[in-house]
Parts: sequence; C-alpha cells; structure tokens
Amino acid sequence: MADRLDLLLSDYMTGMLQVKINSRERWITREKHEERIGSGGSSSNTAPQERNYLIKEADKELGRLNDAMKTLDDLFNVFDGTVVHKIIIYKYKYRMTWDQVSIRMHTDQSALRKQYVKFKNTLRSTLWASTLGE
Repeated sequence: MADRLDLLLSDYMTGMLQVKINSRERWITREKHEERIGSGGSSSNTAPQERNYLIKEADKELGRLNDAMKTLDDLFNVFDGTVVHKIIIYKYKYRMTWDQVSIRMHTDQSALRKQYVKFKNTLRSTLWASTLGE
C-alpha cells in the first residue's frame, strides 16, 4: 500500500504535481463576477496582477504544493545518477514492478527495496515533516 511519500513521488515523476499546482493557481485566481448593488464599494479589479500575486501568496495549499515541487527538484538534482534515482524513475515514471526494476538494474529485488526504504526513511525523518503533513 502506498503512503503519502510514495504518492508524492509518483505525482512528481508523472507530472501530476505540476498539474495540481497549475489547477490550484487557476482556481484561486479565477474571475468572480459579483453584482454590486448601490454606489458604495471600490473595484476589486484595479490591479489584477497584484491581486493574483497576493492571492497566490496567501494560499496555504498552493504554498505546500510549490514547496514539495521545489524540494523534489532540488533532491533529484542531488541524487542524479544514483541507484535510488534510477529506482524511483523505473518505479514511478515507467510504472515498473519491483521484479522488472530488479531485472533492469541487474540487482536483487530485496537489495533494491532496502535502498529505497532507507531513502524514504531518511526523507521522512529529515526533510519532510512539514511537507507531508505528518
């Protein structure tokens, strides 16, 4: 069964995390057509760029998604070319089973799983206490 970290890695590798970020940005900055009755009140659309910026900065969900995306980008730049990086690419980008990953990498399946679990435990304990919401 997949935990939050597995789902986040899967979303990142398939591009779904970027889709979620774009979708959230469009949802929170959509135009709201409100009919104002009376002469009082100021126009809320005087500076749409500033309004959009303030809305994006105030949204916690968008901030959490952007933080996760930036952290994963930085992390994969550090782990580029390592065994764990290849495991994650095969497992989540190409949707291979553990058997297929072990055949592709010419390594025992249990050894690959141990390296992956060690990587996940390191991430969970150091980097992502706040990002995963645990």
